[in-house]
Order: sequence, then C-alpha cells, then structure tokens
Amino acid sequence: MKNHTDKFLLGFLGFGIVLYLLSMGYGGDPSSDFSGNSSDIASMIDTSIVRPLADTMAIIKKEISPESYTLNEKTAPDTLIIRSTADTMAVLQRKISLESYTLNEDTATHWKLPEHLEEISGLAMTRDNRLLAHNDERGIIFEIDYQNGSIAKAFQLSDMKNPVADDFEGIATIDDQIYLVTSAGRLYACLEGAAGASVLFNVYTTGVGRDCEIEGLTYDESKRALLLMCKDARSADMEGQLAIYHWSIDGKQLSVDAHTAIPVAEFSQHIKGKKFQPSGIERHPISGNYFIVAARQGAIAEITPEGKIVAVREFPAQWHRQVEGIAFTADGTLIVSDEGAGRKARLTLYPVSDSQ
Repeated sequence: MKNHTDKFLLGFLGFGIVLYLLSMGYGGDPSSDFSGNSSDIASMIDTSIVRPLADTMAIIKKEISPESYTLNEKTAPDTLIIRSTADTMAVLQRKISLESYTLNEDTATHWKLPEHLEEISGLAMTRDNRLLAHNDERGIIFEIDYQNGSIAKAFQLSDMKNPVADDFEGIATIDDQIYLVTSAGRLYACLEGAAGASVLFNVYTTGVGRDCEIEGLTYDESKRALLLMCKDARSADMEGQLAIYHWSIDGKQLSVDAHTAIPVAEFSQHIKGKKFQPSGIERHPISGNYFIVAARQGAIAEITPEGKIVAVREFPAQWHRQVEGIAFTADGTLIVSDEGAGRKARLTLYPVSDSQ
C-alpha cells in the first residue's frame, strides 16, 4: 500500500512541476513577448500561407514523374505551361547526343540579330535559362531574348567610362558570376549588371596563352572548372592537337590535369578530310559531353570529357556563314550564333528531335 501511495505522490509532484514551468514560460502579459496586440499566437499566422506550405510539403514527399501531372483544362489553369514542363521532363529523361538534333530547315528557328551583335562571338546560358552573348573587341555583355532575337539588355565591364577593350573569345556563367576569356587566356570575372550599367571586374592570368590561342570557354560543374579551348598551337608539342585546359574555380589556377588533347585529324576524318578549327565549346546540360563548333568548316562535334569523339556533323551551309558561339537551353535545345561577316549576325535554334 505504501508503494502505491509513494508512486501517487511522485506523480502528483511531477505534474505540479510541469504546470509551474509552463506558467513561467507562457504566463504573464503576452504583449511583453510579442509585438502584436493579440495574445493568441494562432491569430498571428496567415492560414493562406500555411495551407500552401503544407500542400508543398506533401508534394515533396511524393515521387514525381511526368505521369504525376493531369494535363487537362479542369486541373490546369495554364495548360501550356504545365504541358511544357512535362515535355521538358521527358527530354531530361532521354539519352541526348549530337544525333538527337535534326540539323535542317524543317526544325530550325532563325533570328537576324541587331547590328550591335554583328561580330557575336560567344554564348552562355544563365541558371534561370537566359541567354548571354558578347562581341569580339569590347567587354559588353548582351542578354538576348532567344524567343524573338531581340536584345533584352546590355551592360559593360568597366572601371571608367568606356568598356574594357580586349580580344574576347568566350563566355561562361557560374552561379552569379560571369566569365569572359581572351585569345591570350586572360579571364575576366564580374557580376551581372543592370541594363546600361558598368560593372567592376577581376582579371586572372591563366598562362595558357603561351601554348596556344584560346577560342572558347565553358564551365564543367562536375569538375568545378572552366574549360579553355585551344584553337591554334603556339608551341611545337601542341601542334596538330585540339587542347582543352581546365582552370579550377576554387584554386583560381590551372588544374593538376592541365589539359585534354585530341589529334585534330580524328575530327577531320568524319567530315571528308576537312580541317577542324574550333570556335566555340559548351557542355551539354543533360549528357555532360562537350559540343564544339568549327566556324570555317561549318561543323559541330561531340566529345566525352575524357576526349573521345562521339560524332562530327556539318551544318546547312546556306544558314551558317561563320559559327562562333554555342549554348544549350535547359530542355536541351541547341543554340548557335553566326557572325554577320558584313551582314546581320544570326541566331539559330535546333530543338531535340522527337524521333530520336
């Protein structure tokens, strides 16, 4: 009997302590703890926000696939957007290669660009799927609306009134940073600017200009490295090689595995013995392979990061005078730019083929 009584007293004592602690934490005048006038915490919460959050958490816990979307007018107020999302997801699940693109007029979209971009050189996509471009001689970066070929905005790299002057040959984006590379291998880094703005920049000397002339830039997220592509060799040991140098974003220097080299002759055998003189490089967002364009040959090649050639093809000659830039949208659409060569420059879009 005594044991039962002791347990009862201990339980009662514990309950009293809990009540005391609760009164210390939540008692008194609530207005002294919250800036609002109401002492009811629930009344301070906007249920219109909480309900969508709860719905979002429920969705996150589900396994999402293209079949998760019911594409009809009853479930989707904007069926065009949802259908586009489903199509993009379907593309992302496919194995994409150079053969996935039909390089002809039946699928291509062409835009003539404004005169400011007659000497368009490099292309790059931002993380939110906007297209950036630059000309050869001045540090001016353009945002192009690739849905209609217009210039959305332009800003310049400058620490004074005029933009930086240099021989720019490629552009790449990494998070909120934009990088431009020169033919001598200098890297200019800046943040994106507003329309008409002048932005400050940093300059990094890579040293690769001693070995070759640089003609292209892209970013490989898996390696945390910028890829600088060599066009013309300046040293005897690089003669006849297409070289790609890796520059570490974290170390701000050339990586230990300084470059990948591929004999140019291996490209030529795929295009009837023509030379292959690269002018732009881009990493494919889906496959991770590198796509390289050659201006004088009007050709495009796909290689693996290890340097194995997957395929080489030629563009329709009538639409491509001088292919200089290359980029991919999030859904894999191939975008290439051609210098005007005395006329208007062009932007051409090739979507992933449905039949591939």
